[in-house]
Amino acid sequence: MKVLVTREEAIIETMPFSRELVLWCKTYPDFAKALKIVYPDKFLTLGAIVTSFCSYKPKDQVIGIYAYAYTMKEPIFKQDFVINKGSLHKRFILYTRYPTASKMIKDISDFYRTYGMDNNYINTHHLTFEQLPDKVKPAGLRAVQLAEKIRKNGLLKNDPFHTKKIYEGIIRAKKTDWFTKEKL
Repeated sequence: MKVLVTREEAIIETMPFSRELVLWCKTYPDFAKALKIVYPDKFLTLGAIVTSFCSYKPKDQVIGIYAYAYTMKEPIFKQDFVINKGSLHKRFILYTRYPTASKMIKDISDFYRTYGMDNNYINTHHLTFEQLPDKVKPAGLRAVQLAEKIRKNGLLKNDPFHTKKIYEGIIRAKKTDWFTKEKL
């Protein structure tokens, strides 16, 4: 019996996430489905994250996950925030705009109430290219260029067998040095 891999799983594997966050996404599929990056029909992942810590919650690691909302009339960059509670890689909370709230998935406005005091993370949910961190700009430019190709030629079909081959290639690549050298 062949095991099929979803497009979402393949996208998550390409991200520079900790192994624990990847496993969290596999264990809690609702969490994974709330990430913008798993919807390539609307968002292109930049394959980039930025981590930080808030001065008044110094134990919680803030992971910013960038995506390009290329189907909007005026495309913009967006960011989901995942909190690595206590930096222990055992419990994660996603802050995004999502119709269903849970203990693991909360509205972005809750993020700003909890981590945005003293104007921390102000203007970081919706960004222009110029507002992207310098290290993320090359990935942003690649996303803009890919979006142009998609608008011109269409998005690749969501074929489970093709996705499985891509996924297997990603797993092989992650075991080599070249994949890990480019982490931001």
